[in-house]
Amino acid sequence: MAFFKTALFEGKNERIKGVEFFLIISYICLLIIGYFAVKSAVLNSSLEGIEKQQLMWMIIGIIGFFLTIFIPERLIKITAPILFYFSFFLLILVLFMPPISGSRRWIRVGPVGFQPSELFKLFLLIYFSYILSEKDLKTFYFASFITLISSVLLYKEPDFSTTVIVLTTWFVLVFISGKFEKLWQYTLGLGIISAPIIFMNMKEYQKGRILGFLFPEQYTLTYFYNTDQAIKAIGSGGWFGKGYMNGYMNLSGSVPESETDFILSVIGEEFGFIGISFIILLYAIIIWRLYVGYKKSNDLFWKYYYVGSSFLIFFHVFQNIGMNLGLLPVTGIPLPLISYGGTSILTFSLILGLATKGLMIEKQITG
Repeated sequence: MAFFKTALFEGKNERIKGVEFFLIISYICLLIIGYFAVKSAVLNSSLEGIEKQQLMWMIIGIIGFFLTIFIPERLIKITAPILFYFSFFLLILVLFMPPISGSRRWIRVGPVGFQPSELFKLFLLIYFSYILSEKDLKTFYFASFITLISSVLLYKEPDFSTTVIVLTTWFVLVFISGKFEKLWQYTLGLGIISAPIIFMNMKEYQKGRILGFLFPEQYTLTYFYNTDQAIKAIGSGGWFGKGYMNGYMNLSGSVPESETDFILSVIGEEFGFIGISFIILLYAIIIWRLYVGYKKSNDLFWKYYYVGSSFLIFFHVFQNIGMNLGLLPVTGIPLPLISYGGTSILTFSLILGLATKGLMIEKQITG
C-alpha cells in the first residue's frame, strides 16, 4: 500500500496542455468508416446485424480512449506488470476453451467473447516501454522469457500472425532502446535460421497461404482464392467506386471474410482508389503524430511507447492492405479500427488513447 501511495501522490504532476485534434479526429473517422464498411459487408448475409455489435465495441472503445487520457502516468506504470502477467495467464487459459472454427483464441464471458492475444499486444507494449526506460536487468530478462513463452502459447492457438507481431514488437522495442545489442542480434540470427524449420512445422492451411502467395496461378481456386476475389473487387471500384452498398462482388458474397480480413475489398469496390487513399491518409496522420510525440518527448518511456505503437499500427495496416492486393501472404491480421472485431477495436482505442495522453500532458515536478 505504501508503494502505491508513494507512486500516486509523489513525483510528477500532470496537466493537460492542449487538445490533440489530429489524432482524435483520425481515430473517430476510422471507427465511423469501419462501422459502415462492416454494415455493407454483411448486408443480405447470415451475418447481417453484427454491425450492432461493432457499434457497441466502438462505444466501449471511445470511452476507453478518453478515460485513458486521464489515468495518471504513475498508475499506468504501476499496473503495467500486473496487466502484462494477467494477460499472460489468459493466454494459458484460452487453450482450455472450446475451439471455434478449429482455433482456441476466444474466452467467453456470458454473451461477450474477447481475444486475450489482442490485449497482450497492448500490455506488452506498455510494460516493455516501462522496463526499458528503467535499469532493472532481472525484470527485463524475466519479462522477455515470459514473452517467448507467450509466443509459443499463441502459436498453439494457433495464431501465427499474432505470434509474429508479439516477437517483432519485442524486437523493435529492444532495438530502438540501444541496449542489449548482442541479444537482438542473436535473436535476429536465430529467427532467420529457424524460418525453414518453422515453415515445415506449420499447419497445412498456413503453408498454403504462403504457397498461394508465391504461386498464385496454381492456387487461384484454393489458397489464393480469397485474395484473387479481393483484388477483383478492389479493381472493379476504379477511381471513385460504385457507391455505398452498390458493390456487386460485395453484395453477391464473392469475397469471403469481407467483414474482417478483407474489409478493404468492400471499401475499394464501393469507394474506389480515392476511398482507400483516404483511410491510408488517416493512418499516416496517426503515425505522423506519434512521430511528433517521439521527437518532442524527453521521457524514455514515452519515446519507446510511441515507437512501439507506431510499429503496431504500421504493421497491421501494411500487412492487411498487402494481403488484400496480393502483395503479401494472407494472415488473420485485421485493419485497425475498421475490421470487425471487438477486442481489436478496444485494444487500438487504448493504444491511441494512451498516445493521445502523452501528446496532451505537461509534467511538472512536485513534492
